[in-house]
Amino acid sequence: MKKFLSLILVLTLILGLTACTEKTPEEKPSDKTPGEITIDINAVKNTIIEKTELADPLELGAEQLCELYDIDVNDIAEAVCVTTLDGTFPDEVIIIKAASNEAKSRITEKLSAHLDDVKVQSQNYDAENYALAQECKIIEKGNFIALFISAKHAQMEKILEESVN
Repeated sequence: MKKFLSLILVLTLILGLTACTEKTPEEKPSDKTPGEITIDINAVKNTIIEKTELADPLELGAEQLCELYDIDVNDIAEAVCVTTLDGTFPDEVIIIKAASNEAKSRITEKLSAHLDDVKVQSQNYDAENYALAQECKIIEKGNFIALFISAKHAQMEKILEESVN
């Protein structure tokens, strides 16, 4: 009986000590520079696909992204690219984290050239799509560059804006 009571007393003390200790989250070193913007680009991509109801989104890997937009793979730290293949104005969702400021400039230049090509093509094809293409723009947030070519670009831009930390 004494052993049983001793065991109960020990367990009570352990539980009491555990309940009284303050737990602090483990601090881990961060790669983030003070004031640096962070964006979970995969979460943004998934939210865009869900909320804008993109039809049959096709996700492109980094290699395909680089080939399609003539971007150097070494300029990319992280990227997502989704496109649709239906309609006369297919949706394109591109979000890239540049590896450096110089890389950001090069990526922005390549995406701007692509957007210009889309505008020229749509101008020759359809006035309504040309008007939509004119509204689309390159968005820069820290080392992140985004391009949304879509009739739903404003909604996509808002989703991106809401995700910036």
